[in-house]
Amino acid sequence: MADKDERSVMNHLIALCKDEELALRYAADHVKDPAIKTLLAEVAAERAQFATDLLAHALRLGGAAAADGTTRGALHRAWLAMKDAVIGSNDKAMIAEAEHGEDVALATYESTLNDMLLPTARDLIERQRADIRTAHDRVRTLMAH
Repeated sequence: MADKDERSVMNHLIALCKDEELALRYAADHVKDPAIKTLLAEVAAERAQFATDLLAHALRLGGAAAADGTTRGALHRAWLAMKDAVIGSNDKAMIAEAEHGEDVALATYESTLNDMLLPTARDLIERQRADIRTAHDRVRTLMAH
């Protein structure tokens, strides 16, 4: 894969991680249950670290795009805020949205691993995908309670 292509893959993942970080922080700020709040904040911090780790690879490939998230992410956060304003804070609804975000992240990482990547980037993305799967399962467990 050409460096430009791999760079765009890295930049896409960085933006995805920023989107998820911001959405999870929003959810953590709007749930009432302290255990849920803690878990969502932990996963948000993990996504922030993922973006930082991916940034090193993007810089090696010639630079990183602005990583404040994507339009999709901004729309998702606006949807969360609107839903919250209309129906009020609801822990189950916030957990469902967090789980959906983790579904999207997991699918994006799975798709990315089908691309040709340098071994160091592939290793990092595979580790992050495994951590996303673990976080997804932890969030899904919250839905059962």
